[in-house]
Amino acid sequence: MSTAVAARTASDVPFGPAQPRARSWWTGWRLALRMARRDVRRDRGRSWFVWLMIAVPVAILAATQVLVASFDLSPIERARLATGGNQAVIDWWGHPFEPSLNSYGSVVPEDEPASSEAPALPGWGTSLASREAAVARFLDRPVSAITWSSPTFGVAEVGLIMVGADPRSPAMADVIRLTEGRLPASPSEVLVTARGVRSGLPTSGDVRLTLGDTAAGYTVVGRADLQLLGSYDLLGYPQQVSEELGFLVPGDQPVTWEDATRLAGHGFTTTSVQIVARPPRALPRSGLGFGIGDVALVVGLVEVALLVGPAFAIGAARQRRSLALAALNGADPRQLRRVALGQALLLGSTATLTGTLVGTAAGVALWPAMASDSTETHGPLEVPIVPLVLLLALGVLTALGSALVTARGLARLALVSALSGTTRSAPPGRGAPIAGVLLLVAGVAATWWSITLPRDGNSMIGWVALGGGLAALAGLLFSTPALLRILARLGAGAPVALRMALRDLARHRGRATAIVASVAGGVLILTAVWTAMGSTDADRTRRYIPATRAGQAVITGVESESGLAGVAATVRSVDPRLRTTPVAGASVPKPGGDEGTLDIAGLRKGCTAADLFDEQGRETPRCRSVLGYSDSGILVGATADLVRLFGLDSAQADALAHGRLLVNTDPVPGFEGTSVNELDRGRLHVAYVDYMERAKSRTEWLPAVAISTDVIGRGAPPARYSVLASTSTAAALGWSVEYWRLLVDDPDGPITPATESALREALAAPGIHVQVEHGFVPEPQPVLWLIAGTLALLAVIGAAMSTILAATDLRPFLATFTAVGAPPTLTRRLAMAQAAVLGLLASGLGSLLGMALGAPLAVISTTSDGAEPVVALPWLAAGLFAIGVPLVAGVVATLSRTERLPRHDQRNHLHDSPPSRDNTQTSRRYRPRSTCMGPICTLQLGNAGMNRRLYLSEYSSAATRGLRSRRTDRQEDPPRPVAG
Repeated sequence: MSTAVAARTASDVPFGPAQPRARSWWTGWRLALRMARRDVRRDRGRSWFVWLMIAVPVAILAATQVLVASFDLSPIERARLATGGNQAVIDWWGHPFEPSLNSYGSVVPEDEPASSEAPALPGWGTSLASREAAVARFLDRPVSAITWSSPTFGVAEVGLIMVGADPRSPAMADVIRLTEGRLPASPSEVLVTARGVRSGLPTSGDVRLTLGDTAAGYTVVGRADLQLLGSYDLLGYPQQVSEELGFLVPGDQPVTWEDATRLAGHGFTTTSVQIVARPPRALPRSGLGFGIGDVALVVGLVEVALLVGPAFAIGAARQRRSLALAALNGADPRQLRRVALGQALLLGSTATLTGTLVGTAAGVALWPAMASDSTETHGPLEVPIVPLVLLLALGVLTALGSALVTARGLARLALVSALSGTTRSAPPGRGAPIAGVLLLVAGVAATWWSITLPRDGNSMIGWVALGGGLAALAGLLFSTPALLRILARLGAGAPVALRMALRDLARHRGRATAIVASVAGGVLILTAVWTAMGSTDADRTRRYIPATRAGQAVITGVESESGLAGVAATVRSVDPRLRTTPVAGASVPKPGGDEGTLDIAGLRKGCTAADLFDEQGRETPRCRSVLGYSDSGILVGATADLVRLFGLDSAQADALAHGRLLVNTDPVPGFEGTSVNELDRGRLHVAYVDYMERAKSRTEWLPAVAISTDVIGRGAPPARYSVLASTSTAAALGWSVEYWRLLVDDPDGPITPATESALREALAAPGIHVQVEHGFVPEPQPVLWLIAGTLALLAVIGAAMSTILAATDLRPFLATFTAVGAPPTLTRRLAMAQAAVLGLLASGLGSLLGMALGAPLAVISTTSDGAEPVVALPWLAAGLFAIGVPLVAGVVATLSRTERLPRHDQRNHLHDSPPSRDNTQTSRRYRPRSTCMGPICTLQLGNAGMNRRLYLSEYSSAATRGLRSRRTDRQEDPPRPVAG
């Protein structure tokens, strides 16, 4: 007669005598930390992996935070650069406006400024001195004039940017950092910057510059770095003729909002440090309401949570036996939780603190190299305290939280199962998969709903998308255990190693879910970022208009037709077969001697100049026609050159020579719509458009001859040019011929890379640029690629370390099969299959969910101007993850597997405890004995007087001869081990 005995749990063990609360609390935590320290020392390998799995991601993310924060310019940093360390800088706009704040805190027009001239300040005058004095009287404080002009230099007429300000003024004290020579002492002396040296300016001696129609000689007296917003070539005294005029306001008295409002009435925009630091209302935010720094912070915090948690969850089973022994010795559930939390506190706090400090130091050390280019604008070195503290706190809290989740069921710990190492994950609640699916669907739906929110910069798009993404990720993790059980059932007919791997993953759902979380999170975020980046590039591709036809080169940097003659001679010296054609754009000078030019727009039948644009400034579709800017719409050149370049027939050449325009009248499709040029009885109706004062736009009828798209396509892209005009015709019409460039053709076909390299080498003069048309080429985005590279690295690290920890946790299971004669190939295949399945599952789910969450962000970024959305899904990246992550996991699992352990190691792994020094000799006297009866194999081990019998139902008695698989009608889980 037998008596059934209920399994004993930790809560059934009688507790010891009660102690005072404070003493009990202190004693319990001291014991917990002492046990944690002992466990760390006893199992150094696993502890180091857990420690590194926390420290390495935290260090990488801390370094990324330092670099991103240093690259990014906050509004106050931008204001300090714009003002040169002064109180404010005010720029002359010329039109009165209603003041408003932009996203940087500058006081600018809220809407399009009025066309009327602003009332002049008392004593404004025409000279710089009188205008400086007028502004000083208006503000009742001293100011210093500053100008920005664009002189040209050398035979190639290289364009430069020159800042004009009195170097001796107190306003320039923090602007100029002299690196060589001395400050200019007269208006004929200048300083050159690093950008100016790159442009070909000498570091000392005389230089001749052309400003407008006037050439003047200057003397370079030194080199300097300018602490101003932007990049400049020269610093000299203020220029009377300049493109922009401003005034620096030094001193201790700030420029307030009231001052900026009064200045706006006289046509001045204002950037004030006081207004940026203490704005009258919240600054508007551009785009989605968050910047690159915010994205990096959120992504970093989420990734830390996903990597730190699994580091403890994976190895939680190895701590259960020591907790069971403590329970047998009278430890209550509260003390067991402290023991479980002790190791998390010890490893988590030290690893997170070390990773934060090392990563911060690495970011600080890398910053000088990344910020060494003085021609680039970036912020100063910044150690973001708040993000780093959040990173540190989240790392520790996540470690404690993961350990606490593991310790949640310690009161119900089955002591016999824990001592025998046969504990399994608790069965999931019936509502967990349902809740996971609901969270997943709701998170994705919330992210897609965010695209309907207003995009005013202060909207909740960013927060809604972030909340939806986190909810979807949580739903994915809640659903993972159910998905593992489904895969185990579907794999019933799979090969033995894969079937066993799937069933073991279904039994140990907690460990498997932790691995999926560590890998899927990084893959999800990276795929979402790549979806947004790829869609943005696809949007730029469809908007891209080529500068020349494919395979043709264009050489820019020379401002006149005469200057291109020497460039053409250099091109022919590289390859005599190359053909060169100097061409230019056209515009119309404003009447009355006003500065600026008018654009040339074609008018279709039934359209007037007022119908060309809508209220938002976009072209009206029904009136869309040729629109001539300086480098598009109208192509001007010598008649002979245009005849040769476009292969014109005699009639077309004769019309061009006799003052007629050659107009493409075929419809030309483009991103913004189809453009059509219409002629009326051999004439083209054009409008000369003034965007600032559209009421002053005027129209004119010009003689023209129709040509086809094929003719234009012979020498230029039809999407950019639709009208050909000779230089003599342009002069007769009063057009301004500008933006000269040299087109280079190879009669044998597209210009080869070798010819392109030879041209770049021969034309290496400063300011001259050689570009061969290869279509759209994405611009480098170092900050985004830094974030993407960090996420990819963390995904690989997470996969590798999670696999190592999981393989270590799997060693007792593999040792059992080794003890009954399983060949090394089986244990190898089993470890590889389990790691590969988890890697494939995590990367696949992460990629699919990342694309589902990244697609609405792509829609938002590609429809900012009302265009049709474009979504480019990164299938290549998803495929690489689906192949690379399982491959890395499988290789790591193979390298960390247990093929054939020594016999004492097998015994200790089966009992889930490391060998001790004093029982090594004793363990040699015990030999595992295995017997098989039918489909059941029994393994009997002796260990300190206790025998244990394990039933292996997966194999027949042929296990020792190769362990051939045999199907049985038993249930999914093998029978529980029974103590012998």
